Order: sequence, then structure tokens, then C-alpha cells
Amino acid sequence: MANKLRFHSNPSDIEIRVIGNSKRHYFKPDGVQIPFGFKDYKNSVKSTQSLFNSGVIYTPGEISGIDIQNRSVEIIGGKKFSYDYLVIATGDRFVPNDVEGYEKSAKHFYNLESSLALRESLKGFKGGKIVIGQASIPIQCPPAPYEFTFQLDQYLKLRGIREKTEIHYIYPLNRVFTIPNVSDYIEGLFDEKNIVIHKMFNVENIEPEKKKINSIEGESIDYDLLVLVPPHRGQKVITQSGLADENGYIDIDRNHLNYKNFDNVFVIGDATNLPISKAGATAHFEAEYLANRIANEVNG
Repeated sequence: MANKLRFHSNPSDIEIRVIGNSKRHYFKPDGVQIPFGFKDYKNSVKSTQSLFNSGVIYTPGEISGIDIQNRSVEIIGGKKFSYDYLVIATGDRFVPNDVEGYEKSAKHFYNLESSLALRESLKGFKGGKIVIGQASIPIQCPPAPYEFTFQLDQYLKLRGIREKTEIHYIYPLNRVFTIPNVSDYIEGLFDEKNIVIHKMFNVENIEPEKKKINSIEGESIDYDLLVLVPPHRGQKVITQSGLADENGYIDIDRNHLNYKNFDNVFVIGDATNLPISKAGATAHFEAEYLANRIANEVNG
């Protein structure tokens, strides 16, 4: 978003500042390959500062408050930044505690630390039952769980232990993906690869001592290794700033991306409550539109 806006605007007309809380950027799509050793994680991490083009100011800091009435953003430590336009792109956070027993047993690949931990678990896996799925909807990159499942199938074959392993895939809807025609295709591939499907499996809790995952619908599955995408919510600061409910996702105008009647406050990416995929492509297209809009307004 910042780079696109910089491209479409004159530095003398618009100062662009990005506030972020990470010194390193991790390319999350690589997380589906890192646990299998298919990709070196060192190539997936780079300096956050290096992502921005000349003319974009990057300010390290964690947002502690957003005051849209007074057009200001505050970071931890008390420093405030005023704005003419505000673009909120705060993404989501993981809330594993929303599922009882999650942290004691489940693995996932949605951040670098967890991908590396899962890699070690897979190295020690000799055969048994692996259960894969997501704890709730929505999640970042909805295709990632089934992409991981296909790569797991290949990984186990390469290690010569696929025949010693049962792969079970759980999903909270009455199909294996939100888009019906994609779901049909994926389900056909699962059948070909002898991957067991459990539809309408909404996770209620996990029993780590028994190595069992239970659904609200009453189904239970035993496992030797559980790979479960944790529940997601929007960032706490969004709720604390009064911009959203406890789920942390912001309601916006789906055509213009602005918040309520504010024509200078916009939300893109996973931070929105729009009923569309929380995927990188979504944020990309939103950023393209918004960068052009703001540049056109400023340039007249």
C-alpha cells in the first residue's frame, strides 16, 4: 500500500509513514513448505525496512491507541502521530486459548517459530495418525491447510512412511473448502490420496492426555500428531479503540473501504470484517484501489 501510494504521488505533496512492530518480515506463504524442509526458512526472512521504497518512512513501534475523532495514532511509550489519511492494516492475531487444550498438544505452521517446531515434530514422526485442520473460521490464507495436507502426503512418501500413516482432514463446514467448485476438486484429490475427510467438524476442545480432538457436533478423533490452525481474531488495539467488537474485525464500506462516515479512515487486508478471503491477494487489490484513490484526491 505504502509503496503503491508513493509511486502515484509526489513526496512534496504526501508524507507516507508506516508504523509497524516488527524489525523482521517473514514471508508467511513459505510456512507450508518449511516444516518439510522444502524451503530454507532463512530465505523467508528479511529486514522490514528493506520492503519500503525510497520516500516511505518506517517507524518501529506498537500501536496502543487509535483516536479517529482527533486524527491521531499513539504507540507504546506515549508518542503520537497525527494524520490526514489513516489506513489500518493491522491483520489478525492468534488466540489459541479459545480452544481448551490447544497449547499443550496442537502444532501449526502459521508463523516461523511454529513452522520450525512442526518441522522437528515431523522429523521424529515414524507413522501413526495425523489430523489436520483449522480451529475456526476465518483464518489467514484459507487454502493453506489443504495445501499443507498435499505436501504432507508427498513428504511422507519421500520418507517411505506414507503407508504407515493415516491422514485425517477436518473442516467446520459441510465441504472441505468455502468455494464449492474448489471444494469438489480438493475432495476428489483427497479421495485419490486416501486422505480421510471429516466435514462439519467444529472444534470444541482438545484432550492432550488422551490425544483426542472433539467437535461441537459430538465427533471425536484420536491422533498421534495434531496440526491445527489456531483461532484468529483482530488485534486487541482495534477493539480497545472502539473500532470493533471483541472479534477485532472492522466493519467497513465494501465498495470504498472506509470506516463508517469517515472519508479519511480506511481498512484493508485481514483487519476488515468483509465476507471475503483473508488472503494476500485481497489486500493487494484493495491497496491498488486505495493508493490510486488517495493519490487522486491529494493531486486533485
